[in-house]
Amino acid sequence: MEEETSMRGRVKKRRRLSRRPLFIPPVPTANEIPVEQWKIIADFLPKTSRALLAVALTAPPASFRESGWKGQPNDVSTAIISDTKAGASFESILEEIYREARAEAVAGEKLPILKRAGGAEQQDEHFRQCLSKQFDAYYDGNWQLLDFVDIPLSLASRLSDDDIGAILVCIDAKNNLERLKLTHCFNVVGSGLEPLRSSEYLEKLDLGLVMEFQQPYWIEAAPAYDEYAFHNTAKLSEEPVCDIIDSILRVEDTSSFVFSIRTNGIPRNYSTPKILCMK
Repeated sequence: MEEETSMRGRVKKRRRLSRRPLFIPPVPTANEIPVEQWKIIADFLPKTSRALLAVALTAPPASFRESGWKGQPNDVSTAIISDTKAGASFESILEEIYREARAEAVAGEKLPILKRAGGAEQQDEHFRQCLSKQFDAYYDGNWQLLDFVDIPLSLASRLSDDDIGAILVCIDAKNNLERLKLTHCFNVVGSGLEPLRSSEYLEKLDLGLVMEFQQPYWIEAAPAYDEYAFHNTAKLSEEPVCDIIDSILRVEDTSSFVFSIRTNGIPRNYSTPKILCMK
């Protein structure tokens, strides 16, 4: 009951308030969200995160491997990866990646060595400029280029072979991908490259594991830099990677096929000459 009073404080009348139950609309499930709504959501994601979302809405990454990498993205996932143009600025992503790299440099654990020498301020400015340039190149095309540079190192370094393989399947990499850069994918062994087997389109595989303007994973010509090795726990393995490369180089009608590999990004126990597989 609620009492209404007059100006003099006297009770004028009483009114019974109805106690209607609050209506809480049901939360739609992922399958109930229209495709167009998913596309709008994806427009706010970095390019690589868009591919990760497509995988998440299709099936667990491991299931792609278990099916022999023959799975296909569903309609929603197909719509999500059909466009790679960002609907928003990713300046915040650039800044986040810069701060993450800088924090590690200050900690002295994983100092990213830039290709161009200079003082701290010059290196910082050079880092920002080069990172922005690599972003621009990545977003300039569709899925002809896949580069994990636009997600934080803390995420990219946890991606497994199943994650990489599932992404390659969802973007139909065998029939689209021309350049693959495994930036910060230190946890990848190589089996996740299986969807690229016998690809007629892949032209470049960057195994440097760092940003393209940084020194690759190991600097063979300068052993003194070993103490600054950038994540010396990379898991790349020679056998699965070389097997995929060999399958690509053996494809017929690829006499003009250009295949470049940034090989000095591989661990020391990785035999560099062997990875240059010959046709």
